Amino acid sequence: MAQNRGPDRRVSCATAGGPLRHLRAALARIAGLFARYRADDDLRDELQSHLDMETAEYIRRGMPPAAARRRAQLASGGLTQAAESDRAPRGLPWFDSVIADIRYALRALRRSPAFTTAVVITLALGIGANTAIFSVLRGVLLKPLPHRDGDRLIYLRQSTDGPGGANLSFSVPEISDFREHARSLGSIAEYSTWFLTLQGDSDAVRIDVGLVTGNFFEVMGLSPVLGRLTQPSDDGTDVPPVMVLTHEFWLRRFGGDSSIVGRQVRLDGTPVTVIGVVEAAPFFPGRMDALLNIVISKHHSSALMVLDRTHRMTEMVARLAPGATVAEARAEVVTIRTRIQREFKEAYDPGSHYRVAVIPFKEVMGERARPTLWLLMGAAAFVLVISVANVVNLTLMRGVRRGHELVVRAALGAGVLRLRRLLLVENLLLTAIAGSVGVLIAHGGLGLLVSLAARYSPRASEIRLDAPVLGFTIALALIVALLLSFTVPLPKEGTLAGWISAGGRWVGGSPRGRRLQRGLVIAQVAVSVVLLAGAGLLTRTMMQLSGVDTGLTSGDVLTMSVPLVNPARVSAAADAAAKVSYDRMRREIRVLPGVMEVGLGSTMPLRSSTIQIDVRVEGERHAMDQPMPRADFRTASAEYFRAAGISLLGGREFSPADRAGADKVVIVNRTFADWYFPGANPLGRRIAWTGEVLRFTPFSREWRTIVGVVGNTRDGGLDAEPRPVVFMPFAQEFAMFGGLVIRADGDASALATAATRIVHRIAPTAPIENVLTVAQIKDESLAPRRLNAVLISLFGLLSVCIAAVGIAGVLGYSVSARTNEIGIRMSLGADAGRVQRMVLGEGGVLLAIGLALGLIGAYFATGVIRGLLFGVPPHDPATFIGVAVMTAVIGVAACWIPARRAARIDPAIAMRL
Repeated sequence: MAQNRGPDRRVSCATAGGPLRHLRAALARIAGLFARYRADDDLRDELQSHLDMETAEYIRRGMPPAAARRRAQLASGGLTQAAESDRAPRGLPWFDSVIADIRYALRALRRSPAFTTAVVITLALGIGANTAIFSVLRGVLLKPLPHRDGDRLIYLRQSTDGPGGANLSFSVPEISDFREHARSLGSIAEYSTWFLTLQGDSDAVRIDVGLVTGNFFEVMGLSPVLGRLTQPSDDGTDVPPVMVLTHEFWLRRFGGDSSIVGRQVRLDGTPVTVIGVVEAAPFFPGRMDALLNIVISKHHSSALMVLDRTHRMTEMVARLAPGATVAEARAEVVTIRTRIQREFKEAYDPGSHYRVAVIPFKEVMGERARPTLWLLMGAAAFVLVISVANVVNLTLMRGVRRGHELVVRAALGAGVLRLRRLLLVENLLLTAIAGSVGVLIAHGGLGLLVSLAARYSPRASEIRLDAPVLGFTIALALIVALLLSFTVPLPKEGTLAGWISAGGRWVGGSPRGRRLQRGLVIAQVAVSVVLLAGAGLLTRTMMQLSGVDTGLTSGDVLTMSVPLVNPARVSAAADAAAKVSYDRMRREIRVLPGVMEVGLGSTMPLRSSTIQIDVRVEGERHAMDQPMPRADFRTASAEYFRAAGISLLGGREFSPADRAGADKVVIVNRTFADWYFPGANPLGRRIAWTGEVLRFTPFSREWRTIVGVVGNTRDGGLDAEPRPVVFMPFAQEFAMFGGLVIRADGDASALATAATRIVHRIAPTAPIENVLTVAQIKDESLAPRRLNAVLISLFGLLSVCIAAVGIAGVLGYSVSARTNEIGIRMSLGADAGRVQRMVLGEGGVLLAIGLALGLIGAYFATGVIRGLLFGVPPHDPATFIGVAVMTAVIGVAACWIPARRAARIDPAIAMRL
C-alpha cells in the first residue's frame, strides 16, 4: 500500500487484482473441489479450538462452564454459518448442487421401481431400434467414403432401353473420348469385373477380380497397407501380370500374412506376382477379391477390345477436376455423348436410346439399399415416437403423485428453474440408463442388419457402432430427457396458495394434462396402425412371392456350378476336354443312389444368365424406333429340362443327335415366343444371334431352328418378370460356363457330399461353387423381403403393445382419480356392468379416434413403399381391415383391465377415501 493507504500506482494491476486474481480464485475453487473433505476437517478443528479458547476465557472470568460455552457460541455467530462462509470460496457450488440433485434423483427412482423399470425398458426399445437402424443408414448412405476426397469421386453409367440395358458398361474408345474431351473430369480410370480360378496347393477357388488400368488406385484415392498398388507403368501388353489383394480377401484367404507381397500365385495356370494389399474399402458393382493389370486377360488387351467402339465390357470411374461440380460434369457428358452418337451412328442403335448418367460414387454404392433403409429408419422413428408418448403419459401420472412434494419445494423458496433442473437431472439419469441398454440391444441386432445390408450394398462391412452413432444415441437421449422435463407443469410464485389448497392435485391432473394424456394415446394408436399396415403389406408381399410359380415342377433338385474353361481362353481343345469331363461327371453322379436325372447347363435354374445378346428373326425387319431385341444366352444338355423340372410346352427337347456338326437347333421359353412370335407357332422358325458383340465371342451368326418351347422360369428373381431365353445344345456350343443339375427322389441336399467328391476327383483343380438346392435358391431370393417384413412387423407389434400399455395406463390412472366418483355412482345404483361400460366407452373413444387417424395416415404412407410390394396394392383392403381388427382387439383388451378394476370398487371404502 502507498503511504496514503491508497493503491500503490507502482504495482501492476495484475498484481493488485484483475485477471490474475480471478485466475487464482478459479484455481483455488478447483483445488478445493478435490481437497474439500480434508479442508472441512481442518476448518472444523480450527473453529472448535477457537470456541474452546473463548469458553476458557469466559470461565477464567468466573462464568459457569455451561454459560461460558453458550456465551462463546453466541459470540462466534454460529459455527455452521462460519463454516459455510469459509467454505463458499472453495469448490464449485453449482457442481455440489448438481451432485446433490443426482443423489436425490437416484433415491427417488429407487423408491419407484415400477416406474423406473417401465420407462427404461420402453425408452431402451425405442432408442435401441433407432441406434441400430441409424448405424446401418450411416454406414451405407451417410458415412464419408474411405477413399481420399471421396466426395469428388463419380461413377459413369451407360444404359439403354429394353431388357438387359440397365448397365451396358463402356467400350475403350468411348472412355477415350471422355478422357480427351471432358474437362470437368480430372482423371478417369477403367476397370472390368472378371473372374479367375486361384489354384492353391490343395484346392481351387474362383475369385472375383477387377482388371484395372494403372491409375485406378490413384483415381479411387486408395493407399496400400502392404507393398505397392498398380501404376501406369503396369499398363501395356509387354509387362508382367501383377495383382493387388483386397484387404478382406487377404485376411480371409491368406490369414493376413505380410510375406504374401512378392509371392507368386497361379491364376488359371498363369503365374502372377502379388505386389500389395490395398486398404479396406468397398468396390462397385460388387465384392472384389483382387485387382490385376489388364495384361492377365488376352481378350481385354486385344486389338478388338481396345479399338472396337461396340465392345462394351469396361466400367468407368472418374475424379472431378479441381473446382468442377457434378452438375457441370453432367452437362459436359451429355454434350460429348450427343457428339459421339452423331459421329459414330453405326455404333448406336437409335431405338435403344443410349444415355450416360453421372452419379457420385457414394450415391451409387447405396442406391439399391436407400429405399429399404429409409423405410426401416422411418419405422424405428415411429417406434421411438410411441415410446416417448408412453413415457410422457407415465411421467404425467407420476407428476400427480409428486405434486405435493413440488408444491412444498416451491413454497420453501425453490424457483421454477431450480425445480426444472431437478426434473432434468432425474430424466437424464433415466434416459442415460435407457440409452445404455438401447446400445446393447442395437449391438445384439447389428449382425442381422449387416446381413440385410450386404444384399443391397458393398458398404455393409463399414457398419459399426462408432462414435457418430453413439453421438446420435446420446443426442436422442438428451432430446427425450428435455422433452420429459418440460412435460410436468410446475407451481409458480404467486399461485402457490391455489396449488396448496388443492393439495397439489393440479400437477398433471388438470384438464389440460388429461387432454395431453389422451392425445398421446391417440397418437400412439395412430402411429401403430401405420406401422402395422406397412408390416402387413410387406408380409403379404412375402407370401405372394412364396407362392410364385417358379416354372419348375416340384421335387428336390441340387445344383452346382463347375466352371472348367476360362471364357478369356476359349479353344477347341479346351472345350473338348471340358465336355469329356462334364459328361463323365454326369454319368458317375447319375448312378448314385437316389439320383433320378442329371443335366448339364451353362446357367443353373432360378439363376440369371450373365450373357445377353441381340437376336434377329428370319423374315422380320427390326423397327428403327424400337430397341434391339435381346435374349439370355444359355446352353443345356438333353437331360437338363427333365432334371431341372422345366416343362416342355411344345416341340421336343434336345436329343443326342443335336451334337457338334449337326444342324443348329434351339429351344426358346414362352416369353421369347410371345414377344417375337405373337399369336403364331414358333416351331420351325429360325433365329440368329446378331450384334457387334458377336465379334468378341466364339458364337456364330448361323441360323438356328426352333425345335421346342419351354415354360418360363423366375431366373431374375421371384419378383422379376421372365426374360426372353434361348437354349442351345450343350454339345453344339463352347462350354464357357458349366454346371450340374441333379434331380433326386428324396432329399437332394443329402447328395451334395457325394456329388462334390465325384466332381473334385474328375477335375481336382476346378472350383465348385453354389452347391445349393432349388429350394435354397428360392429361399435366398426371398430372404431380403422376409427380413424387411420381419423387421417392420416387429416394429409394428412393439408399437401396438406399447400403445396398449399406454391405453391401460391412462384408463387406470383415470379410474384411480375417479374412485370417489365411481363409488358415489355405485352407491346410487350403478351396477358393475354399467361402470365397466363407462370405462370401456372412455377407452373406446380414444381407440376409435386413433384407428381412424391411423388408417388415414396409412392410406397416404403406404404409397411410399409401393416399389417394395409385389402382387399387393399399396391400399390393400384386406390388409387394412386386418390391421384395424387386430389393433381393436388389442386395444379393447387393454381397456378391459382398468374397466374390471373399476367394477370391483367397493362404494363404502371408496366414499371413505
